[in-house]
Amino acid sequence: MMRARALGRAFSLTAALTAALTAGLSAALAAAASAQVDTRAPLDVARVLAARYPESPGMSYISGLAWGGALRLAALTEEPRWLEKPRRDMQPFVDGARPAIAEPYALTSLAGHIGFFDWGVYDRNAPGLALALDAADFILSEHPDSTVRFGRGWTDDMYMASALLSRVGAFTEEAHFADIVGRMLVAYAERLQREDGLFIHGVDGPHAWGRGNGFAALGLTEALTYMEAALAERDDILAIYQRQMEALLPLQTEDGSWRNVLDQPTAYPELTVTAILLTAMARGVRLGWLERERYTPVIERAWQAVLARVSADGTLRDVCTSTGAQPTLEYYMTRPVVNGADDRGGAIVLMAALEMDMLGRPEH
Repeated sequence: MMRARALGRAFSLTAALTAALTAGLSAALAAAASAQVDTRAPLDVARVLAARYPESPGMSYISGLAWGGALRLAALTEEPRWLEKPRRDMQPFVDGARPAIAEPYALTSLAGHIGFFDWGVYDRNAPGLALALDAADFILSEHPDSTVRFGRGWTDDMYMASALLSRVGAFTEEAHFADIVGRMLVAYAERLQREDGLFIHGVDGPHAWGRGNGFAALGLTEALTYMEAALAERDDILAIYQRQMEALLPLQTEDGSWRNVLDQPTAYPELTVTAILLTAMARGVRLGWLERERYTPVIERAWQAVLARVSADGTLRDVCTSTGAQPTLEYYMTRPVVNGADDRGGAIVLMAALEMDMLGRPEH
């Protein structure tokens, strides 16, 4: 009997020690995880990026996105110094020293006018706004059966056209912009969105390239942001967007990023797709298109993944280089990675940082 009691006490002591050790280990792991959380504020990250990018300004969506980000940063912070670089970079186009619309015409370059539109809105620059309005008209197709010119049929077009046309449509309240954007986005989705909700890059690039899905998400997001009430296809566009967002949830990696080819487990985690999808989700939560409780943890993990790839001096890691559509999966899986200064990555992460700040503001 005494031996049984002793054994019982020993088992109880062992269980208690095991519980204590387990609790201690859990606490240690939680403390270690907490210590790894990057606490940089979104606006502090935005300030670093706005000061640096674009390093090679030109008429492209990359520069336009960076200029617009700096202009928004000035408005959000009430710090006018962030106006200086976009003013300096864009002035030669207003003066005519550099052509705003030049051959070879491409949506990726014409989309640079989003920066000029934002210059008009945030800095009241009338000549810049006029350039943006001219570019929007220039993009429109002259044929009633088509929507926009100079596209490649890739998901890239969805963002490049929608970002500018949606802004201009909201500003002018001219109904044909909403009609064109709505028809374009639905037509591209019918051709490029898979049954599972992801997008292929193009008919000639039938793979779920990461940034290509980001471009699709942003094109849908920009249309809903600026022209939701004016879109006859609003319900269809929202459904396309929500299907894509749903499909992305199980594909987020453990560190919060998404991969350069979304559905390929051996593809590398990539910065720009993570920043773009973070932006699209954060905007959706903020404006009520996505369920806050479900998507906020996903967004927060993605932000940590972004921060892990952004150095204090604004240099970056894991940025996929420029990518056209190609038929083989190997092409997408082996795209070169940029580590260091990169205008594309800097502009896209600047956009994400501003969206994270907006999401955290009670008035938004």
